[in-house]
Amino acid sequence: MGRINIIKQLYKTDMKKMHHNALIALTAILAVSCTFKKDKTQEAKEENFTSTEEVIPEGGDWINMFDGKTLKGWRGYCMTDIPEGWVVEDGNITFKGSESTTNPEGGDLIFDKQFENFIFEIDWKIDKAGNSGIFYTAQEVKGKPIYYSSPEYQLLDNENMPDAWEGVDGNRQAGAVYDMIPPVPQPVKPYGNWNKTKIILYKGHVYHYMNDTLVLDFQLGTPVWKALVDKSKFSKFSKDPEKCPDAYELMLACGKKPGYIGLQDHGYGVCFRNIRIKELETSGKQQ
Repeated sequence: MGRINIIKQLYKTDMKKMHHNALIALTAILAVSCTFKKDKTQEAKEENFTSTEEVIPEGGDWINMFDGKTLKGWRGYCMTDIPEGWVVEDGNITFKGSESTTNPEGGDLIFDKQFENFIFEIDWKIDKAGNSGIFYTAQEVKGKPIYYSSPEYQLLDNENMPDAWEGVDGNRQAGAVYDMIPPVPQPVKPYGNWNKTKIILYKGHVYHYMNDTLVLDFQLGTPVWKALVDKSKFSKFSKDPEKCPDAYELMLACGKKPGYIGLQDHGYGVCFRNIRIKELETSGKQQ
């Protein structure tokens, strides 16, 4: 009986080891399977990002918007001449900042042609604690600022400008749709360095690029766009201390007709260079 009990005990021990080993093996298989699925999911996401751009046509020839010497083709928003503070310096369009201007309020600069579907590229360099922006569906509305009628591609010194930490989840940082959509990832270079921006607007679909990285995209004229406006300081429902309820209807109409490209005077020093645009043909009007 002693030997039989010993044999039974050894048998039970071996079975426990087998179950334990099997459990470890099963766990490993599941882990590999989950990783595989995760990799596949990530691949699918990357493919989707790629496929969204595949529908964008090549477009025509590039139009140079800055000759490196003059402000030919540019003028002030709701103006016929160039606002105070804007100069060409060292081959760049430069805004000197409020302290360098005769009129501290300055004025925003626009290119004197409207565009509807396009690829726009520009390099920019911001001063320390600087704040500026790029507009791309702007309408000239007397008595209303340029940012009432266009999304703003935010230009910012994220490290030193307090506005970077306001808003929600970084939606006031460089590359953001100001006060609406944060950039993910955040590849901006520090103040004093050149950054490259690309903005694509095609059939109401907008893409923001920063230093050759896609940081966000969205569709104008959709319920999602309306919800974003509703939650921003541009909403007629906003309780933000800086609320702009008069902008509400203009913001909802963004992209419904050709608009101006604009560079913001926010009172801080900023430089621009390598400015060009390519118009895109469409097979039909966006909804």
